[in-house]
Amino acid sequence: MESYAFVLVSLIAIASVSHSVAQSLTHGAFPVEKLLINPIPTVTQLQFYMQAVDTGGNETTYRVSNSSITDSSPAKFGFVDIFDNLLTETPDPSSNIVGRSQGIFGTSDLSEVAVYNDLNVYFTSGIYNGSTLHIAGRFPVFTGYRELFVAGGTGYFRLATGIVTLREIAVDSMTMSAVVEFNVTVVHPILA
Repeated sequence: MESYAFVLVSLIAIASVSHSVAQSLTHGAFPVEKLLINPIPTVTQLQFYMQAVDTGGNETTYRVSNSSITDSSPAKFGFVDIFDNLLTETPDPSSNIVGRSQGIFGTSDLSEVAVYNDLNVYFTSGIYNGSTLHIAGRFPVFTGYRELFVAGGTGYFRLATGIVTLREIAVDSMTMSAVVEFNVTVVHPILA
């Protein structure tokens, strides 16, 4: 009889802790436990343009580190940059701002110029306002096709996975600025 009482008390304690944890994971009107119990997957297609500026007084990308061999390496191995770039609706930098691309990238290959990218897309307008997508991956710089993965998200994009393809639209070698097209396919749950 005592063992049954112990099991019952243990189950009640576990249920109480589980309920407290679930309550601590809620955000506004989107309780996480509902997403985990009955997720309805949806696919969202996004397209936006990153405006990267490396020089000229309005820089959005800064070098924070070089390795001891960056300057002598044919692959420029070991530099690390940090960035906070505008995301716009069209390639035109004066078009509507949809958010920011914030993160780090660096060269991570000794034999070819390849970049490891780790960034958050932070949406600042529209129905995704306040939501984020976490994007990461590696790509060789001198290839036409660049692919990264969606590792997660917040807000509208909780529990997100997906794929991102990148394409340079414009590069200005004088100002070291670039416009990069992002095509994003995100799979994520929505509330019923």
